[in-house]
Amino acid sequence: MSTTTEENEQLTRRLNEEVWEKHNFDAINELVAEDYVLHDASMPEPMRGRETYREMAEMGAGIIDGPLVTEQLIPTDDYVIGRWSQTGEHVGEMMGIEPTHEEVTVTGIDINRFEDGKLAETWQEVNILGMLIQIGALPDELVAGMEMDDQP
Repeated sequence: MSTTTEENEQLTRRLNEEVWEKHNFDAINELVAEDYVLHDASMPEPMRGRETYREMAEMGAGIIDGPLVTEQLIPTDDYVIGRWSQTGEHVGEMMGIEPTHEEVTVTGIDINRFEDGKLAETWQEVNILGMLIQIGALPDELVAGMEMDDQP
C-alpha cells in the first residue's frame, strides 16, 4: 500500500501531535514500521526497530517539559522534511547532566521516509550543542564569544 505525499504529511503531523506533544506512545505501533531505522549523526551506527523510536520518544519526553512545535513541513513523494523546536524546563538527565530546571530551547530537522503508510526511516539533526550552552554545561572558555541571539 503506497501512500501519497499528502498522506505522508498527515502521518508526520500525527506523529508529532500524538507521540511528541501528547506523549501517546501507544500510537507508535500504528504509525511506525516494525523495521524502522534511525540515522543520527551523534550515534556511531543507525538504530533499528520500532522500539528504538519508542525509546527515543520516551527519553525526549523526560528531558524537556515543554511542547514540541512543528515549525515547517516540506513533503515530497515518500519523504517529509520537518523543522521543529521544543521549549521548556530541563527536567531530566541528559548525557550524564542532571536537570538544571533552566528554560531551554532545542531545535532539530528530521527527514522522514514513509513506506506502506508508516514511518520507515529518519535522518535527524538535533541542536544538542545549543541546549548544552543554554544550561551552562560547557566550560566558559569554550563558549566565550559564541552568540546565542539567533536561538528561537
